[in-house]
Amino acid sequence: MAFVGPWRDPVRNVWVVDFGLIGMRLVVPFALIAGAVRGIPLYWRLIDCGFGVIGCVPLLVCRRLIAQLEGARPERH
Repeated sequence: MAFVGPWRDPVRNVWVVDFGLIGMRLVVPFALIAGAVRGIPLYWRLIDCGFGVIGCVPLLVCRRLIAQLEGARPERH
């Protein structure tokens, strides 16, 4: 539901995509640290880290497309 805003007005709601990117980056240390505390095997933790890395790909594509839209949008005075 959070990504409805960027769907409707991506330039104004670019912060939602940035917030998602921050969340995806935090998956890696969280999975490694919390997984070690809980005793989860390393290969499972690496799979969890993979979700964070793979999740960044579509968000980075969206971020790049939004940046292109920002350049094409006329400036308001």
